Amino acid sequence: MRNRLMIILTLVFLNSCQLNWYGDIDLGSDFYYMVEPAFNSIVIPVNSEEPYKSSIYIIKDIESVGFNKNYILATSKSGDEIKYWRIDKKAESKELGYKDDSIMELSNVSEIQPGEFDKIKTDENIKLKTKTEYRKDLNYE
Repeated sequence: MRNRLMIILTLVFLNSCQLNWYGDIDLGSDFYYMVEPAFNSIVIPVNSEEPYKSSIYIIKDIESVGFNKNYILATSKSGDEIKYWRIDKKAESKELGYKDDSIMELSNVSEIQPGEFDKIKTDENIKLKTKTEYRKDLNYE
C-alpha cells in the first residue's frame, strides 16, 4: 500500500512539473525546442493540452537557442549557410502557410540579419546555448 502511494505521488509530481521524457525545452508561448539530435528543431504542439505528443516544425537544424519573456532567438545551419531567427512572443502568432511542405510559417517568426540578432540579444540580455550544451545538460552527448 505504501509503495503504491509513493508511486502515485511521484506521478502526480512529475505531471505537475510538465516533465517530458524527450528533454524538450519549453521556450514559452507554445514554442518548444526539441533537443534530441534526431529532431533538433523549434516546434509548436498540434494539441496544446498534450504538447509533447505531436508537433509542427517551425525552425529546423538548430545551432543555438536563447529566450526570455519577450523573444526567442535561434540560429540554424543548413550546409554552410547560417540563418538568424527571431520569434516575437508578444506578437500574435498567425499561420501564414507551409514552406517545403514540412515547416509552418508564422507571422511572429522572422529570419533576421546578424546585426539585428546581436542587437536584440544584447538589449534583451538573452543568453544563447548551443545544441551541444543543451544535449550535454540532458545527457544526449
